[in-house]
Amino acid sequence: MRGFLIVLCLILSPAYVAALPEPSDPPPLRGEKGYVINIETAVFNGPVADVKRTMQTPAGGVLAFVEPTSRIPEIASLTPILGSFPDQGAVRQVTLSDGNTVVERVLANTDTEFSYQIWDFTSANARALSHIRGSFEYQEIAPNQTQVTWTYAVAPRVFLVRPFVRGFLNNDFAPFMESGLQGAARAYNAAAER
Repeated sequence: MRGFLIVLCLILSPAYVAALPEPSDPPPLRGEKGYVINIETAVFNGPVADVKRTMQTPAGGVLAFVEPTSRIPEIASLTPILGSFPDQGAVRQVTLSDGNTVVERVLANTDTEFSYQIWDFTSANARALSHIRGSFEYQEIAPNQTQVTWTYAVAPRVFLVRPFVRGFLNNDFAPFMESGLQGAARAYNAAAER
């Protein structure tokens, strides 16, 4: 009983609570014209519900198949701040292998969509960005066949940096997204054939 009380006191202590990241309020979302957008699609040989469930697992989602680059570091850790991913409204801090962090929150998680927002970038390379809005949409295109569309919409802080953001999306992030989504589709489809 004494051990339980010590643990309870540690959990409720201000020092423990202060150790959690405190993100700023998320920037307001914009209309489509306020973003620089990249879209990737892949076809999965399975029903929508199963594909979506698999995509939300660490082993089956895109992060298991993307290749980090010199400009796109690997994810080192995920720290929950509010709620539980992938529940709507959940917030977490993402720490990258280079030591930089971002904050991510779930905007929606329905039967056919998972959308999220990223902000509070600490990397000097990302300071020109207000936020990112991402989404995965799941659409049945035939019996036991689902098209997954991954949209990555970047909101620059000022209009002048749009060409640089477009260059980064075209040259770096589009191949990163494509490799992750196509890798997830290949793994899923290979498992479905067994």
